[in-house]
Amino acid sequence: MSMRSSLRNGNRKKLMSEMNVVPYIDVTLILLIIFMITAPIVQQAVTVNLPQTPKIQNKKKATSQQVPFVISVTKEGYYKTSDDPKTLLSFGDIAAQIVARAQLHPNQQFTIQGDRLTPYQNVMRLFVTLKANGVEKVSLVTQPEQ
Repeated sequence: MSMRSSLRNGNRKKLMSEMNVVPYIDVTLILLIIFMITAPIVQQAVTVNLPQTPKIQNKKKATSQQVPFVISVTKEGYYKTSDDPKTLLSFGDIAAQIVARAQLHPNQQFTIQGDRLTPYQNVMRLFVTLKANGVEKVSLVTQPEQ
């Protein structure tokens, strides 16, 4: 059979009028992979210089209700209070004493000052324990830069 006879019999292939989207999907996936690889690299290259805080002069006069209860952490890991600075207390004793005091005086401000040589764990252990037991007004004391 010749070409003419096949065209006359109606065995022609029909033309497709749809667009082939497979190449576009391939390009999209390649771009997605490239962005996924480069995004973490770009984030790691960002450097941030954090500002320092200036000294603030507190002009408000302290009244008897505003005087904070100070807890000191010694370099050996013992705790002292502003009520009795000569007595060294263990962690369990100081935590129980402060939680009881906070329940009696809900507006009492508590401050924790740790010795520079004390392990950070001793200060944060007390801070987190007090927060977990409902003592809301707990702060840490630092010395301003000179």
